[in-house]
Amino acid sequence: MFAFTIKAFASTASFRIPENHTFQQTLPLPPVTTLTGLMGAAMGLDIEAAMNFRADNKISFGVSATYKGELRDLWKYNKVKTKETLKDVLIREFLVDYELTLVIASKDEKALSEINGAFGDPKYALTLGNSDDLLKIRRIGNIVTAQQSQSTDFENTVLPDIRAFEYESMIDLKDTPITYRVRAPQIYLLPTAFSFTVRQRRVSKREHFIFVGSPIRLKNPITAYTIDDLQVVLL
Repeated sequence: MFAFTIKAFASTASFRIPENHTFQQTLPLPPVTTLTGLMGAAMGLDIEAAMNFRADNKISFGVSATYKGELRDLWKYNKVKTKETLKDVLIREFLVDYELTLVIASKDEKALSEINGAFGDPKYALTLGNSDDLLKIRRIGNIVTAQQSQSTDFENTVLPDIRAFEYESMIDLKDTPITYRVRAPQIYLLPTAFSFTVRQRRVSKREHFIFVGSPIRLKNPITAYTIDDLQVVLL
């Protein structure tokens, strides 16, 4: 398995849960569809072409991220109906000072080389959520061979669906600063593939993902990969 890392920063980031509308809660880390769209933006592909490229070349992602705070933004907008226009509001959550480390992996080194070059000279602006959440690329690593191992310890990352998800917290509250926010793992059922027509995009596949915040230790080890001293599970 070949892989490379990208280190990046965004002043704000927001990953809306698809079913949330008036109150748009954010996921703590970018889901697979957001990462696919990010790759597509760098390569100049629309979302359908990016999805196909990912599937054809068996591209996998690993992600780790931290942020310094959260905010809620109140938006006022006009909602157009058949015979009238109504005013309405929504609340959207944002994550502030977002530090992202992204791993992109594949067995196809040529495809990875194409992606690596695209992030160095992206065709479109790179964002983490909204069009205002501009992403600054700080470092693009070289393509290396990822080292596979069995691991139990994870934090600030996303794991795939684990049928027997049993874990213990690695937080010692006696030594934890009062300002530290303890975040237990959260499981979400999220889209991973779409079917496309001329006018519509519909979800064709969903999978469960585990968003890990504070450090945990799994009771049963799972396969992870180490790339540039970062250990992640590939999605």
